[in-house]
Amino acid sequence: MLRLRRYNGKSHEHTNKIESETFYDFHIHSATERYQDLGMREDSFALPTDRYSNFEEAVDYLFEDCNFKAPEGQQGKLFV
Repeated sequence: MLRLRRYNGKSHEHTNKIESETFYDFHIHSATERYQDLGMREDSFALPTDRYSNFEEAVDYLFEDCNFKAPEGQQGKLFV
């Protein structure tokens, strides 16, 4: 499994080890070659964000950022 993006809540402190920066906020992880080259998980790098504040908004932005399109027509709920 390769995680290209991950949208985390404001539930823990995150540190970008290469950049030596730490923050406690909602944040978006992205896969980077730099972190993989050092043997770290591909999605270890993250940036703080104020774009979402709950799970549903995070999913909406994931779909938007990754250019996912919902199928047309009726569809059941993704999350119940």
